[in-house]
Order: sequence, then C-alpha cells, then structure tokens
Amino acid sequence: MAEDLQRILRDHSALARRLAASHEANPETARDLAQEILVAVWRAWPAFRQQCSERTYVARIAHNRIVSHIARAVRQPPLTDLSDELPAGGPTPEEAAIRHSDQQRLLAMVRTLPLAYREVAVLLLEGFSPTEVAETLGLTPNAVAIRATRARGMLRALMETP
Repeated sequence: MAEDLQRILRDHSALARRLAASHEANPETARDLAQEILVAVWRAWPAFRQQCSERTYVARIAHNRIVSHIARAVRQPPLTDLSDELPAGGPTPEEAAIRHSDQQRLLAMVRTLPLAYREVAVLLLEGFSPTEVAETLGLTPNAVAIRATRARGMLRALMETP
C-alpha cells in the first residue's frame, strides 16, 4: 500500500502542481494548494476502487480542493497578486523565452475564464479526454462539450486582443 501510494504521488504530483497553478497566480499559494491536493490524495487513496483511472481520481480530488480553495479566497481576497512562473523549456534560450512567454499569456487568459469554463479548459489542456473531464467534474459529456466550446471561444477572443 505504501509503495503504491508513493508511486501515485510521484506520478501525479506534477499534475497537482499544474492544476493548482492554473487556479492560483501566487506561486507560494499554488505550491501550498498542490500540497493540499497531494495530502487529500494520500488520505483518500484507501477509498480508491479503480472505477476510473488513477489520473481521473487524482484530478477529481484536485477539483474538490481547488473549489474549496476558491471559496476561501472569495471570502478572504489576497492582498497582492503575484505572477506565476511556469518552467520553460526548449533547445535554445530564445525559444525557451518565447515558450515561457506564451505559457504565461495562456495561463493568464485561462485564469480570467469563469470557473466552470476554466475547470474544463485546464483538464483538456492537461490531456484529459472529454469523458475523463465529465467523470472528474461530475458533468455529462454534452455539458463538457458546451463548456469547452465556450471556453475556446473566450480564449480565442482574448488572444485576438492585443
């Protein structure tokens, strides 16, 4: 059991960090949120009955923690809003800088989406299938498709804005 849990946390900690960063601009708060998600996974793991993929199970737990985090943040707005840093990558420094800039811009745009659309967009960007998104968020596949279409439209409009 302990080895299995270590594997799950190792395999899914990057997902937890990315999901937290997609909803929290402050890097320190995003790290704390990712840790909350991983602790929740650790606590919930004994209840996992393999009715869905491990990734979907972790994303569902993350979703619940993020919703709680957002509810707390609404009650207690932050004093400052710091920009988040995503790791850059690429073969040359110039390409890395461009990629980093693009990631920052996309992340900033995703954060402006209403929560219902942001959740769907983030999971799709993480590579979840629409069926997995529906399972994770407790939605119908049709609702996921509608939210994804609307989120894409909103992001497209934001990208066209200089």
